[in-house]
Amino acid sequence: MTTQTLTAYEDLSFAPLAEGSPVEVAMLWGNPETGPAAIMVRFPEGYKEPWHSHTTTYHSVLIKGEFQTRSKEGEITESDVYGPGSYAIQPGGAVHAEVNAGAGELVALVYFDGPVDFVLDES
Repeated sequence: MTTQTLTAYEDLSFAPLAEGSPVEVAMLWGNPETGPAAIMVRFPEGYKEPWHSHTTTYHSVLIKGEFQTRSKEGEITESDVYGPGSYAIQPGGAVHAEVNAGAGELVALVYFDGPVDFVLDES
């Protein structure tokens, strides 16, 4: 790339993560099939993800809203709520589930080291 690219948030092309999913994603850069790649993700108010993992590690920065993250190893409390600017690293293969813990939508920038995938936990 030899020129600067700027895209306003309202001009991003959001689409459902999967058919019927209330979670929407917008591809920002990279190759989602092989990685690395970055997406903007948004959860509707009150959304709780199902238990899942990703093949590779991701890094995320919360842009808007509040979130909690759950792991099967421990419980979360009301004090475990993170706001805009919070940064998280989720190791590949770790089963987890995020929760939109605030009013309104949640928006985050997520960078995957490898493929962008969502593997439901069936255990």
